[in-house]
Amino acid sequence: MSLLSTPTGRPERVFSLLSLVRSMGGRVKSSDAIEWLAPQYRSADNSGTESKSKSSERVREFFRVARDLNLLDADADDWISTNKLPDTRRAFARYVHAHLCGLPLEDPDAVLLRAYAWCTAFVESNGIATIVSMQSGDLASGIDSGLGRKGEDADRVFNTTKLPAWKDWMAFIGLGWSDLPGINGFIPDPSRRIEEELQDLFLSTLRTSATDFLSSVAKSLPYLDGGFLFEEAFKKDFTHPPQGQISLLLSQALRSLEQNDILKCEMEGDTRSAISLFPDPLSATSAFSHISRIRNE
Repeated sequence: MSLLSTPTGRPERVFSLLSLVRSMGGRVKSSDAIEWLAPQYRSADNSGTESKSKSSERVREFFRVARDLNLLDADADDWISTNKLPDTRRAFARYVHAHLCGLPLEDPDAVLLRAYAWCTAFVESNGIATIVSMQSGDLASGIDSGLGRKGEDADRVFNTTKLPAWKDWMAFIGLGWSDLPGINGFIPDPSRRIEEELQDLFLSTLRTSATDFLSSVAKSLPYLDGGFLFEEAFKKDFTHPPQGQISLLLSQALRSLEQNDILKCEMEGDTRSAISLFPDPLSATSAFSHISRIRNE
């Protein structure tokens, strides 16, 4: 089972189920959960039996996703918590991100962040405007090919059926945007996730060197610069960022966070020790030797 194989098990719906189980003390009858999350409203002609069956299956899909995330399990006819359940959407997003980052590559759900790493590499070679303008089928095919499917007869790792759920999960954990009008593809933007991970990226300090910051990024956000998923994605036909320069996607995220007074990229001492950002003629920030955390939340 995978998060992408349950088309209706999207983040908000799964969080609703988790909130219900949490409010019930960590245990709820599956039938009660279905009544709470998919109440039936019978029409005057007494129809609705088929819709009840479909809605019940949808709620069971929410459960299967929660079980895949190691948050719920079944005990006879009950659904029970197997972990501390997140009490806010923000906490749930943080949990999901940490869960995905900790998966081995052979796990079915590892494809979510592997696909995002492919987007990082694609953007580096082709620009953000290209991925924004891609049709859904082209984006899904590109990811599928990039993740290593061999030949037309091989099972597809990624397809257009999985794409909507993938975009929802990526947007939910702060790695991009999928709800803008007129956009068929996906806009990768890790700035919200970076902001959420600042405590880990900076550890106990509010200021660190560029190299130490990037080392933390590679560990905490493995689909970005230096991370194992990032490096895996660039083994294909994409152009790796030059030595001493960070990727386009990370560069834009840092510039965005700096504009919002969350981070500050600073130059200090010998510029030979500085890390360059992807060139942007409209930005005053082109390199940094140190980076400071402005907001300490």
